[in-house]
This record gives sequence, structure tokens and C-alpha cells, in this order.
Amino acid sequence: MVQNIRMSADKNNMFYVECAHIKRVQPEYSIDEAILKEIGNNYRTLPTFAKSVFEQVYIRHYSLNRNKFLACRWEQYKRHIEERTYAPFQFPDIRDLHFHNGTTKYMPSVSLHRIPEFKMRMNCGPGVDSYGQMPIPQELLMKRGQIEKKTKHMHNKNKKKQHRKG
Repeated sequence: MVQNIRMSADKNNMFYVECAHIKRVQPEYSIDEAILKEIGNNYRTLPTFAKSVFEQVYIRHYSLNRNKFLACRWEQYKRHIEERTYAPFQFPDIRDLHFHNGTTKYMPSVSLHRIPEFKMRMNCGPGVDSYGQMPIPQELLMKRGQIEKKTKHMHNKNKKKQHRKG
């Protein structure tokens, strides 16, 4: 599955060969009058100045009008949209994240939801076989000792009564 995704990504990257001659350009962090004027009109506090300069520089840099590389890639994308191969997204499942040795790790092999039958099972041992809990015989549930005592006690009473009469 991973190989299919890589192959489709490689195949899709072949569409951008025409843009290989254009070099990527770093954003220009020069502050000019237009940026200062826009920041001054929209913002009242000084701490947002650095953030707003960063945003304005990147808005200018990633504009299709100014960035030739991005404009070429966009045109190639639109031209070859029908020929593209789409691979399904494979997002990690939150249930596969486990806390192990003090860190959170992605371990799908440990997850219970991936096991086809995730009932709790007992290990084989006394009272348990490979099929589950062995039934407890009815004889073990009976209280035999008390029944015998009653019969002995009743028998002794009968003997005493007969002994007194005789």
C-alpha cells in the first residue's frame, strides 16, 4: 500500500518537470512604504508589528503574480488534473497511540480494536481449559459435611430416647 502511494506521488511529480528551470526564491524581508502604510492603517499596537510584517511578506511572496515558480506549478496542476492518480489518505488512528516508557508512541500492533475478537480471555490453568472456564460440578457446591452431622445428631437423639425407654 505504501509503495502504491509512493508510486502515485512520483507519477504526479512528473507533471511538474516543465517548472524545473525556475528556481525557488526566498521571501524578501525588506520593509517598504507600502507595507508600513498597510500595517499602520490596520493595527494600533506595537507588539503586533513584527507579526504583521511577517504576514505581509509571506502574502506577497506566495502571490501567483509575484512567485513565478508557484504560478508555473499551478498552471501545470490545472493542465494535468485529469491525468493525476489519487491515493487514499491513511491517517493514524487515535486508538493506536499508547503511553509506553514515559512517551506516547504509535503502536498499532498493541491496540485491542485491531484484534478480530477482543474479549478478555483467561489463561489456561486450574479451572480453565483452552475453551474457557470449566464448569464447576454440582457435587462441589453441595455442603455434604452438614448433612452428615444432622443425620448423626438425629441418630444419637433416637438412641438416647430408646435408651431411656428401655
